[in-house]
This record gives sequence, structure tokens and C-alpha cells, in this order.
Amino acid sequence: MFGRQLWAPLRGLALFGLGLTAGPMLAAVGLGTLFGILALAQWYRVPLNAYRAFTSRWCGVDLPVPYQPPPPPPAPESDGWYRHKRRLYPTPKKPSCERGWDWLVKDPATSRDILWMLINPWVGSALALLPLTLVVVGATPLWFWPGHAAITVPLAVATALAGFGFGPALLQLHGRWTSRLLASATDSGIRRALIRVGRGGLATWRLVLTAGLAVAELAAALTHVLAMLPILLWAWPTVVAAGRQLTSWRRQQIQEWTGIRIDRPYPPDPALPPPRSDGTYRIGRTLYRTPETALRSLRYRQHGRDPATWRDLLWLLLDPVVGVLLAAVPVVVTGYCFFGLIWSWSWALLLQPFVDFETFDSRTLLAHGIPVLGDQPLVAAPLTGVIGTLTGSLLAGPLLRLHGLWSRLLLGPTKSVLLSRRAGRLIEIRTEIPEETPEKIPSAELRRIERDLHDGAQAQWVAMGMKLGTIEALIERDPASAKLMVGTAKEASAKALIELRRLIRGINPPVLAERGLADAIRGLALDSPLPVTLRIDLPGRPERPVEAAAYFAVTELLTNVSKHADAARVRLAVRHTARLLRITVTDNGPGGADPAKGSGLRGVQRRLATFGGSLAVHSPSGGPTTVTLEIPCVLSS
Repeated sequence: MFGRQLWAPLRGLALFGLGLTAGPMLAAVGLGTLFGILALAQWYRVPLNAYRAFTSRWCGVDLPVPYQPPPPPPAPESDGWYRHKRRLYPTPKKPSCERGWDWLVKDPATSRDILWMLINPWVGSALALLPLTLVVVGATPLWFWPGHAAITVPLAVATALAGFGFGPALLQLHGRWTSRLLASATDSGIRRALIRVGRGGLATWRLVLTAGLAVAELAAALTHVLAMLPILLWAWPTVVAAGRQLTSWRRQQIQEWTGIRIDRPYPPDPALPPPRSDGTYRIGRTLYRTPETALRSLRYRQHGRDPATWRDLLWLLLDPVVGVLLAAVPVVVTGYCFFGLIWSWSWALLLQPFVDFETFDSRTLLAHGIPVLGDQPLVAAPLTGVIGTLTGSLLAGPLLRLHGLWSRLLLGPTKSVLLSRRAGRLIEIRTEIPEETPEKIPSAELRRIERDLHDGAQAQWVAMGMKLGTIEALIERDPASAKLMVGTAKEASAKALIELRRLIRGINPPVLAERGLADAIRGLALDSPLPVTLRIDLPGRPERPVEAAAYFAVTELLTNVSKHADAARVRLAVRHTARLLRITVTDNGPGGADPAKGSGLRGVQRRLATFGGSLAVHSPSGGPTTVTLEIPCVLSS
């Protein structure tokens, strides 16, 4: 009857002992990452799974193993080589290792495990040890005050009984705490707070890198200025090209870190004019004998007249100052509080049994160079350090975004450049579409209907075909699931047939006409074979042609992701800001998408260009892929 109460202190002691292995686990992860030993880096999962099992059994919580399945071993291609992303290997050892590291790093459970290793010794272990602590404390007065039996005996008995009586409740509380980090990912307030703190720490590290890059930016700016001297003017185009590579890399880096997109403002490279009859090349009023010198002269003229050249130079001169100033507060506060207070306090706690001291002033090796720590009492150090570290981490994210906004101010294209690009896209799309003379109107209309059918109805039939493929794979090993999928496929085929009939009648999806773009996109997300996370903020409806263009563009993008991206999930965001409808589709596939290599994205680009819209693809090797659609429009109420 009282078995749980009697066993609670001992079980808490066992969980406390297992929790102390967080140190060796963290050391194994660090050493494995440092030396590139995958088996050592993922070894921690063995004792951690044992900890999950004991916590599930003793604390009354469900803690299943949350890890993603390991990747399959690499298979050789037709030529015998093994491929991983964009590289080929003669043996499967290296690509198998690369896949293993990708699997370990990209698994969300890995970051939660490391966070548990850092926090649990101070929170979870204390809760687990509390029942036994109460029992031991209850027995202590009998030894120290044996002559006061009237006071010590009731107090000791009450404290010990509290340790036994509240033991199961304390273990259950320990289990609930453990499940916040070691169970499968669920959306909760604590998890969101921990994720926010983790992002703040990452933003702090990125601010450190931003301040460190100030040296390279200042060196590039000074080289640019020196190259404008008459004696070095011959090297100026090369220096400008190198500076543009640096600023282009920083644009991409800022977008990855903050989500702020900064388009390249540079015009296309100048084209060499055809040679004259005497073999010379005319550039302005000057004749050049060789194409190299003529092209160099063209670059001089273009770089000198391009405002982006001088805006880049101004940014390279000012960003080192701005970056260091923005990084100073969070980096100094976080570094001082974490390493100067928390880290030093941890060492002080470890050395306390061997060294007698009361303040940081006695530990010259730990407090060297930080005299303020001498006035800090040992008890207040961790509390001050935690508050300061959290404050610095939470400040880092907004300051990093502020740096991105500042960079976009100078590194982004000006309004005149954007207008000229939009005009160029409109001219390009007009050259692709023939003039609508009376005899050409039917063919133009047929091409429009063909695009609508390709992007809309065909996409649904492709999705249904993929569902049938899943049924074929499941029919032998899991007939019940296959039977369930058959019903889903029948419903999808009926919907696709109804959609096709409606398209034939009006070439406009009925859900789009009746309920608007937001609900139509929700329907596409439900029909997608991949899980789609939606974030839609549309206070009104765009014009009917814009709605149709956006709907079919999203249909094509979701189809491309399911067919070609090798992704597991998709994020789709729709919003309207500053008279611009912006749709962002992000998948976690391996990347490498290029509009120039496929007709699907090119067709979406042509469809949007009709309304002055644009399509931007950011798909680095390794992923993720982000496609952004922008269409100028106004919303009706």
C-alpha cells in the first residue's frame, strides 16, 4: 500500500545519480564533434534512453524515444561512385559519415538533449534528490540535539514523513520537468521559452561573428580607396569585383541569420560591342585594339556610374563601427555573466570541499582580469549570472535584426533600380507573349488555359498518383493502412474530377471564387502529401486575376516540393504588406533548386510577371529551399 512512498527516496537517489552522467554525456558530444567521431558524439543517447526508461517507469510520465530514424546506407550510382549532396566519393564510408552527421545535427531532439544536459543538474536532479534529502534532514536533529527530545523527535518524524509522503509527488514533478525536454517535441510555454533563449544565444554568437568580420570589411574598404589612386587605377575593376563578392556573401549571410532579404543591386555585366571594320572596338570616343582593353574600359564606366559601387563602399566603411556598437552590449553582458559569474561559480562549487574561500577574491586564477568579481558574494553569483545571461541573449535577436535592416539600407537596390528591373521584366514577358491580334487571340487563350490546367488540375492528379504509390507500398505489409489510403485516394480522385469539370467550365477553382485565396490555400495544404505549416494574414481579398495567379503559383510550388525536393515538411506563409502580396514557401529538402533548370518555376515566373510580380529562389546546397512570390496588389475589404 505504501510501496511507492517507501521507494520514492531511493528512486530519487538513483535518478540523481543517473542525472550526474550529463557531464560525461556533454563531454562525449564535445569531443566527438571536435575530432569528428560520430559514434562518440551520439553515444550519449544510450545512457539518456536508459534515463528516459527509468523516469517513465518511476515518475508516471510517457517518455518515448524521440529520435528520427537513421539514414539508409548510401547506394552506388551507375558509375560506381557514391554521392552525397553535390560531391562524389569512391567508397561509401565518407558519404555515410556525412549523412550521419546531418541526421544527428538536424534532429530537433539533439538540441533538446544538449539543453537538458546543461540545465538538468541544477533543476531536475534537485527535484529527484529532494525526498531523500528530507528523510536525511529529518534524522539529523536526533544526532545534533539529543537533549531536546520534545522538540527534535516530532520535528524529525514530520520531516522524514514529509520525505516519504511527498516523494511520489516530487518524482512526478521531476518527470513532468524531464518530459519538457526529453519527450517528443510538443508546443508548450516552457518549450517556447527555451527555444527563445537558445535562439538568443545563437544570435549572440552571430553578433560576435559580425563584429569579427569588421576587420575584413575595413580591409576591403581601404583597398577600394587605395585602388582609386591614379597609380593603382588599373586594378580598380578587379578590386570592385572582389568587394562585390564580399558584400554579396554578407547579403546572403544576413538573410540566413535574420530573414531580411537583400537583393543584389548590380546591373548585368556590360556586353562588348561588335568590332569595327578595322578590327577596333569603340567605347565612347575611344578606339581599342583588343577586346580585353575595351571590356576593361566598359567596366570602368559601369562601376563608376553605378550607385551600388559607392553605396557598397560606404557600407564597408561604416559597418565595422555599426556592427561593433550593436554587438557590444549583448556580447559583453552575456560573456561577463556566463563565463565570469556562472562558469566561475560552478568551479567554485566544485572546489569548495578542497579550498576554503568566501568570495571570488580568493580565486585569482578564475577572477583574473575581472576585479568586479571580488565584490560579488558567492551566493549571489549564479543568480546575477543567469539574469544577465538571459538579458544579453534576449537583446541579441532584435539587435541582430537591426543590423540587417541597417545593411539593407545601403546594400539593397534603390527604388529607381527596382522600377527599372520591373520594367525590364514586363518588357521580357511582352516579348514572350505575341500581340493579341484578332487571329491570335484564340491561341493566346489556349495557352493560358493550358497553363491553368497544368498548374491546377494536373497537380492534383499527380498528388493522387503519389497516394496510389503509397498504397501499393503498404498493401502487403500494412493492409489496414492501405485500405484507409484507398478511401483517401477515392475522395481525392472525386475532388480532382470535380475540380477538372469546374476548370473546364470557368478555368477558375470554385473554392477560390467562393471563399477567397486564404481558404483556397488551406485546401491545397490539406491535399498536399507532405505536412504543411500555414501562416496566413490576409485582411481582405486581392483582385480575381491576382488571386488566380497566386493560387496556381502555390499549387505549382507545392507540387514541385512533393515531386522533386525530397523534403519532409513545408512551411507556407501568406501576408499583405505595403501594397504587396508576399507568399513564402520553405521546405527542408537538400536544396539546389534553380529556376533556369526547370520549366515549372519559369512558368510561375512568367505568370507573376504579367502582374508586375516577381519570384525569388534561395536554395543553398544542403537546404533549406525558400521561394518567395511578390505581387503588387490592393485588398478589398
